[in-house]
Amino acid sequence: MQKVLDHLWAAMNDAGGTIIIVLDEIDNLGTDDKILYSLPRARDKDYVNDDVYPSVIGISNDLQWRDNLDPAAKDSLYDDSIFFAPYDANDLRDILSRRASKAFHDTDLVYEGPDGDRFSISVDLGGDDESLDAAFEAKGIDRTACTLQGVESSVLSEDVIPLCAAYAAQDKGSARQAIKYLRKAAAIAESEDSPTVLGDHVRLAQDEAEREAIIEGMEQLTTQGHLALAAVTILELANESDVRTRDVYDVYKSLTNDIDADQLAQRRMRDHLIELDMLSIIRARKSASGSVGGEAYTFELRVEPSTALDVLEAVSRFDDVDFNTMTQNWLRE
Repeated sequence: MQKVLDHLWAAMNDAGGTIIIVLDEIDNLGTDDKILYSLPRARDKDYVNDDVYPSVIGISNDLQWRDNLDPAAKDSLYDDSIFFAPYDANDLRDILSRRASKAFHDTDLVYEGPDGDRFSISVDLGGDDESLDAAFEAKGIDRTACTLQGVESSVLSEDVIPLCAAYAAQDKGSARQAIKYLRKAAAIAESEDSPTVLGDHVRLAQDEAEREAIIEGMEQLTTQGHLALAAVTILELANESDVRTRDVYDVYKSLTNDIDADQLAQRRMRDHLIELDMLSIIRARKSASGSVGGEAYTFELRVEPSTALDVLEAVSRFDDVDFNTMTQNWLRE
């Protein structure tokens, strides 16, 4: 880190004046917040010349990232926060329209002028904002007086961009997510040799993106989370559905013995099952039953058993587990 800072001080001295350092995803600095301590104090500590005035802009989706900073780094920042609301569907539609005009053939931006007339603007594939400004200038139109209405395209159906924008707005309001839906939808259309990206391709893209997110969630589980998931998966492969906690626990105990893992009490194991429900990996149903009227749960996978099995078989801790044999043994029982 010190070598990086030395290069930074040298570059700032060469530039001089007011220098704004922008740190995107500033929460990824983790526990090493030396840079946040050093930048605001750079002049006082003679790291930079007297004509250098450093400032820092940090960007994060984590509203609590500052809580993890060292107290000295917090005191150095003298910071102020600006909260930007997530993009809504209209914002995302405009972002996607601009991206689509640069990414797809025969796709032009449609604007409405101050007089209410609509007109299209063609941008070269991969073009930047300067090429868009040049296109407006060539038409003799003030871009700032016009509003973007969408795109006119021979390769995107009319509902593609609104659907991508709506799906992303309903979830995280993330431009990155909306762009992912559009990219995936185009890839699906291409795989089907479809000359046009359709709304159905967007729906398939959303399903695929959700599946990928769930798989990533399964991959990042703790050992106990993997054990709980493995127990439910084995039961489902054995054609058992809506299984009770005690049945899952029986398989769980066998798995802990196979991989020499700590064995939790049934209630703690059930807590991990409920966490899997919160991650949309399994479905937990609660009902009042039993002789004492206590809470009873049943569990089933929300993902395909084969998908869960693929993830589990890739976990090194399960290298010696024969899931097929365990499934067959449960079938015989």
